[in-house]
Amino acid sequence: MFLKPLPASKRAQRGSAIMIALFVIVIMALLAAAMGRFLVDSGEKNTVEVRGVRALMAAQSGLEIALYRLYPNNSWTAQQCAASATTTFALPGLVNCQATVTCTPLNVSAAGTTRTGYRFSSEGICGDPDQDLNSPNPDFAVSRTVEAEAFDGTTP
Repeated sequence: MFLKPLPASKRAQRGSAIMIALFVIVIMALLAAAMGRFLVDSGEKNTVEVRGVRALMAAQSGLEIALYRLYPNNSWTAQQCAASATTTFALPGLVNCQATVTCTPLNVSAAGTTRTGYRFSSEGICGDPDQDLNSPNPDFAVSRTVEAEAFDGTTP
């Protein structure tokens, strides 16, 4: 029993299965790396969305606190309009969030009378704004701003 030599056409094809297998392995590795990156991006987008909602809730909460300080217990005469006040929240839904509220008095003219009005701007921030974004695991802060106006007495 002797082995016959391979024809010339078959000799040229020797080793092609290894090349095809390597090509498939490389393509699959690239696809796996791309899918891993998509998962990381998706997680980051989800984090930004959640922190954005929490920052909005912090801004609205800060605004409500400032409005209550201005008009406590249904008193429609202004009491306290602090130029700027910062509230840091420790509640479970707003941990690591804070709201900075500014209050600006202004004169409002309506129906021939001048009343005192107040313009509030509340910025809610969630996350660590001082974090180094070049670190291996960077954290980031998300902020949202809400504005409102309030007037003494009846609607002008």
